[in-house]
Amino acid sequence: MKKHHDGPHPEHTFHLESPATGIAHPRHVVVGIGSEPSSGHVLDFALSLARAEDASLHVVHCITAEDQPVETDSPQFEKRLSSALSSQRERTLSALKSHTGDWTYDCNHGDPAVVILSTAEKHDAFTIVIGAPRRGPISAMGQLVHSSVAARLNRQNRYPIVLVPAGVKSTTWTRKSA
Repeated sequence: MKKHHDGPHPEHTFHLESPATGIAHPRHVVVGIGSEPSSGHVLDFALSLARAEDASLHVVHCITAEDQPVETDSPQFEKRLSSALSSQRERTLSALKSHTGDWTYDCNHGDPAVVILSTAEKHDAFTIVIGAPRRGPISAMGQLVHSSVAARLNRQNRYPIVLVPAGVKSTTWTRKSA
């Protein structure tokens, strides 16, 4: 199922969901991903957590300036943006095929923290999984202008937040049997 949304590039926004499984999952995990390579590890971690908890998974990607090619005045801008978003969609859908539970995947415009939080509220999630804030001088300069998605989500007190550091793979997290 594909549904377009409003925004500066409505052709890149959509809502996809898994084929009906007939299994109702009472628990839900929301995961926020972005365009950076570490988002693949964040998604893998969320998939492992959702499988371990027998939960539905809800993937959220908000199109931001980080998704857009640097040269905004280039005649190739739209083609590069479309290609980058298509590649991310294909990688995400490929990963979601391994999930036996229900899932949704939404790509739209908006403030990532607000959209992730509203998705968690919509599904009454038991946790939110996102990538940990990046480190280094460029990240520090960015925090002078605005706070990270992680920092803004940490200010709410309804949902636990799992921060997945860059480089952490789902194989390093295992659920211990009781």
